[in-house]
Amino acid sequence: MTTFFIPFLAFAAVLLVMLLLYWVWAHFFDPDRKAKKQRLQTIHDTVHWGGQRLGIAQTTMQDSELAIWLRSRSRTFERFENLVQRAHSPLTVGRLAGLMIALFTMVLVLGFLRQTNLFLLMVLAVAAAGSPILWLSRRADQRIRAFENKLPETLDFISRALRAGHSLTSALGEVGKEFSAPIGPEFKTVSDEMAFGIPFKDALGQLSRRVQSNDLNFFVTSLLIQHETGGSLAELLDGLAGTIRERFKLRGKVRTLSSEGRASAWILSGMPFVLAGVITLINPGYISLLWTTPQGQKLLVAGFVLMAFGIFMISRIVQIKV
Repeated sequence: MTTFFIPFLAFAAVLLVMLLLYWVWAHFFDPDRKAKKQRLQTIHDTVHWGGQRLGIAQTTMQDSELAIWLRSRSRTFERFENLVQRAHSPLTVGRLAGLMIALFTMVLVLGFLRQTNLFLLMVLAVAAAGSPILWLSRRADQRIRAFENKLPETLDFISRALRAGHSLTSALGEVGKEFSAPIGPEFKTVSDEMAFGIPFKDALGQLSRRVQSNDLNFFVTSLLIQHETGGSLAELLDGLAGTIRERFKLRGKVRTLSSEGRASAWILSGMPFVLAGVITLINPGYISLLWTTPQGQKLLVAGFVLMAFGIFMISRIVQIKV
């Protein structure tokens, strides 16, 4: 049974690699496809759309029928799109899926060549395939944190511009010119969308969905309420900037108080690897039993699972939302 199962998996892995190479060529290097995308982009740049039709037109022109179908049927596909957008990554969902499949297949092929335990091999392959998701999540978190750090200064800038006699649209456009990434390009996008005729509410809603920040949601909600009810927008923005700064102070205090738990998580999660490295240098034959024997491989899998569970629990304990 085993002599039949291993060649079958090897054949499936090679077939997946060949299909992946064909998909990469067809998606990135096919001259007909590149010419078609260039023509569609030219049409998109010369046509001005308004209101909700902009989003529909962009979706129809830029996405394939498969992407539209997946977006309407799969919540996972939509979450991946939001993650790529929040991380501001050049990857698309299709490229992300191709990268994950390539990493999964590469680990499987290397594992079959080294005759690794099947269960351990599947765990390593899944971990390798999920690494791009972890990287994008970290990049998205860093971008949101950089956005939120500049938001109080941005609100002060908009407030001063309004007191100087500028309109709100003009003030948002100036933010896009004066501030660096990530906050400048986002507000420049809002200004351009309103210049193209998209309603004020829709442009701000798209900004909130792109960034997905609680502090930004406060700003968007305040603008929408003031847009409908009226009042002094400059005073409203000053108060909101002060509130966000106080949230930063409280968040810093919470981070200081939880630093001991985070340090414990780093030490406890890194200690087994450091100890394994030391034992490998001192007595390689002693520790090699962990990956050369079935019993040792089972212990490795159990240890990784328990470590992952412990790190998850500690992260939940020290993660306090403010």
